[in-house]
Amino acid sequence: MTARARQLALTPRNITLTPDWKLESEDTISELTLLRKRIGALESLKESKEIEDEIYVELVDSQKAGYLEKVKAAEALAASMKRRLSEVTSNISSLTRYLVNAKLDHKSGELDDETLKLAQGSIEPTLRPLIAEKTDLTSSLKTLEQVLPARVNIG
Repeated sequence: MTARARQLALTPRNITLTPDWKLESEDTISELTLLRKRIGALESLKESKEIEDEIYVELVDSQKAGYLEKVKAAEALAASMKRRLSEVTSNISSLTRYLVNAKLDHKSGELDDETLKLAQGSIEPTLRPLIAEKTDLTSSLKTLEQVLPARVNIG
């Protein structure tokens, strides 16, 4: 199995890779949430007349540029995550079909116990991390899409 990752955790029994998409989505979610809060705070300061209009315009323009750039990057990341989710789902389906066929062949007497165990032993260790990645991808994608605006309207 190959994977692109920027973070690796080693324990005596496990190697845990954190995929690039996971780190990027966490960073993007955090940054978009912060930028939204800052823009909301600016609106609040303007409404309560705690800052002058000129300063508000200057600050909101700088926040707007950063926000729009981050939204574009988040949309590209979401598209990339959807492609990966599709790939992982396809791999899970293929491996599951192979495993079911091996069990079917075993039940019908075409495979002996040892061959079935060999098939299971080669498929299941690959299937488990794929299922975990699919679950994680689905959850991260949902969270990312929740912080993405339906449409951008600032100032």
